[in-house]
Amino acid sequence: MPTKKQIIDDILILAERFSRTDESRVDETWIGFKVEQARVSEILKEYNITKVIDQNWLVDFGIHSLTKVNFSDDPNIDFCACDIMKAEIPEVINLTYLGDGNLDLGLNVISACGKTSYTFYPMDTWRMIPKEHVRSMFHYYQRFGTTIYVNKLVNNLRFFGIPATTEGLMIKKTLPVISGGIKSGYSYTVKGTTGLVVYNGVNYLPNSTFTGTATTTFTASGNSQVFYTNYEVEMTENDPYPVSAHLARQIVISILTTEFQIEKQQVVDVLNDSADDVVAK
Repeated sequence: MPTKKQIIDDILILAERFSRTDESRVDETWIGFKVEQARVSEILKEYNITKVIDQNWLVDFGIHSLTKVNFSDDPNIDFCACDIMKAEIPEVINLTYLGDGNLDLGLNVISACGKTSYTFYPMDTWRMIPKEHVRSMFHYYQRFGTTIYVNKLVNNLRFFGIPATTEGLMIKKTLPVISGGIKSGYSYTVKGTTGLVVYNGVNYLPNSTFTGTATTTFTASGNSQVFYTNYEVEMTENDPYPVSAHLARQIVISILTTEFQIEKQQVVDVLNDSADDVVAK
């Protein structure tokens, strides 16, 4: 999967006629914002044609804690007793397919252990389901923006979805961190049964924690490994971007033709096969 940084660099190189210069006045932050917008548009465009959700679009939002509320969602109203839980999740792209009966295909909700799946069902109909009815056995949710409600008493749920933006998005990082991958300001935990980890000249035994600094490398002995303490980290432009290689190309073309007013034929013809394509060095 491409990274957001690679997409931004592609756009800048092509926009500056294939040779980046120090005189560029194009703001990379602005380009990054446009990449986020174009990604949403291109996903919606492709889905409306194919009705298929590319697995590259999905991001694991991890496990989120839920809080018990009631139908009124107001602690001062105590006569509205019911089994409803509430959580805040990242913003997702809303995909619908009426023939499938699901109006929220951009989000998947499962139990923390993965045994139970929650299905979208309008919240205002939950109380109309008789307890003896078979529907009362199912697990439902409804989402309002980034707020989600479920009809069962559960402390934690796991969410997968197509994020509307990756800016500030926290992603799961449950694999060991390799030497060279330490990031400043993040907390790390050493796990294992033998050996230790040496970071910044300090020895850390298993179950010890340390905070990353400008130093990115460490050495490990035995079976000791380094993990993010909370198993999550904020997504950066160097992480795999939730698009396919094909969609990344469409994002580049979309921004160049829309924002820079470059004709699509010029973007596609990137092969140096004529005298006009030669760049003097």
